[in-house]
Amino acid sequence: MELATIMTTDQVRLQAEVYGEAGQRTLVINPAIGVKRRLYRPLAEYFTTQGITTVLYNYRGMEDGLAELPAGVDLSTLAWGRLDQSAVLAWTQQQLQPAKLVLLGHSIGGQLPGFATNIQALDGLIHVAAQKGDKRLWPTGGYLKLFLLWHVLIPLLARGHTFNAKVLGLGGYPWPAAAALQWAAWGRQREYLFNPAFGYDLRPWHQFDRPLLSWGFSDDHMAPEPAIDGLLQEFKTAHDHGHIAKHFIEPHSMGLKHIGHFGFFKPEAKALWQTTATWILQL
Repeated sequence: MELATIMTTDQVRLQAEVYGEAGQRTLVINPAIGVKRRLYRPLAEYFTTQGITTVLYNYRGMEDGLAELPAGVDLSTLAWGRLDQSAVLAWTQQQLQPAKLVLLGHSIGGQLPGFATNIQALDGLIHVAAQKGDKRLWPTGGYLKLFLLWHVLIPLLARGHTFNAKVLGLGGYPWPAAAALQWAAWGRQREYLFNPAFGYDLRPWHQFDRPLLSWGFSDDHMAPEPAIDGLLQEFKTAHDHGHIAKHFIEPHSMGLKHIGHFGFFKPEAKALWQTTATWILQL
């Protein structure tokens, strides 16, 4: 593993970990919100044995903290997608010269690809527990929890510069308040970030025409199947061209007691890693 520093266009330094060599099929992982890079290291190390290079990073103001960021820097979730994600993809293209470039988005990481200014550089996209955050797509209990989170708790707790996510069990470190508030704003709207009220150009999602592999799990209460399907439906061209391969797994069918929202990245799920590696190598 090698460490790298990636500079965004607004002069934010992102720390990255590179597993593997230049010139190979290469995977960039967009993390879930509040998750540290270490969750993804076992998968990255496994992929090196398959001839796949992996780049890990985290969004501005998250794992690497807020203290060293330039004054006045944009700390929104939109900046994560437009600035951080785009910078990491550009750096990977320039420095690693990948034979094929694939982006894996875990949870919110699978929602952000359409914000990348260079999404056209991707040869494939992988979703792991990636969902459309429209609370109407959750069963009643999940709907109520999301309503409370987005309408009450985040607006109440995200004061000043930081949001104490640990209080709500949303990771072990503070988030930028701006990111938490924008995420909650998306969640309060029907259709989530895809609501026309936000004014985003949705063509990068709708017109994405490369292969897309989607993983979901029946015991994942953070990404129920209707919410997974809701996100996939935003990739209209990929869907119409038959480019989407969706796998919705019942853990016991894999001999596992639990997979949930994070278990795909644990060594117990190595059979899923092999299927994913095969998919990447066939691009």
